[in-house]
Amino acid sequence: MSLPKDIARHRLFWTWHRRVGIVAALLVLVLSLTGLALNHTDRLGLDDRYVSWGWLLDWYGIEAPVDAVSFPAGDVRVTLLGDRLYLDRQILPGHFNTLPGAIAADGLLAVAADNGVLIFNMDGQIVDRLGAESGVPGIIDAVGADESGRILLRSGPALYGAGVDTLAWDELVVGEGTIRWAASEPVDASLLGDLRRDFRGRIMPVERVLLDIHSGRIAGTPGTLLMDAAAVLLLVLALTGSWLWLMRRG
Repeated sequence: MSLPKDIARHRLFWTWHRRVGIVAALLVLVLSLTGLALNHTDRLGLDDRYVSWGWLLDWYGIEAPVDAVSFPAGDVRVTLLGDRLYLDRQILPGHFNTLPGAIAADGLLAVAADNGVLIFNMDGQIVDRLGAESGVPGIIDAVGADESGRILLRSGPALYGAGVDTLAWDELVVGEGTIRWAASEPVDASLLGDLRRDFRGRIMPVERVLLDIHSGRIAGTPGTLLMDAAAVLLLVLALTGSWLWLMRRG
């Protein structure tokens, strides 16, 4: 015995209403969770936290530089990878373009980076940042130390030196034989691998990933269309739900 057409149509609407509701609920869950998190970006520090999952960084096509410039200095190693400067495995604040050299002298570590000199103690704590105001030349070609422990900089044919007690730079005339110049060396595979992982893990903020999930852009055009479909499904649910409610009242 067949059901009346109105009842059959009513049941069919209920069936599709439930199915659409299940699909829409999943998409709304994603939208709601990411939206709540994004509304509290500052409190959660989402713009200061970075994604370190390798598979997700691969999805975004984020790679670390392959080559690095590195100088051994005493018991530590200073490495420039891309625009990041590392003291062993510790990242130093700032972004840098060049690393002319690094050398240990009289209990301090002098790192020539870009157009300045960073001074550290041997525990890796920064002591001073020196620039043109301290007499550091505008272009640094090399850094070294003489037999007395004085830190030296070479800029073209000119030579500058500073004692560790004053760290004020003066132009000098010193024989090349008395100077120990910093020399770069290749980074071993283990250290380079750790630095490349750290480099990759400081590029993609969590906030950006949540925004891409929220909008669907994380999956490209199909993901955006899927989130558009979520909006359409919600509209369908509203219309079918209203129709079913009116049918029951009628």
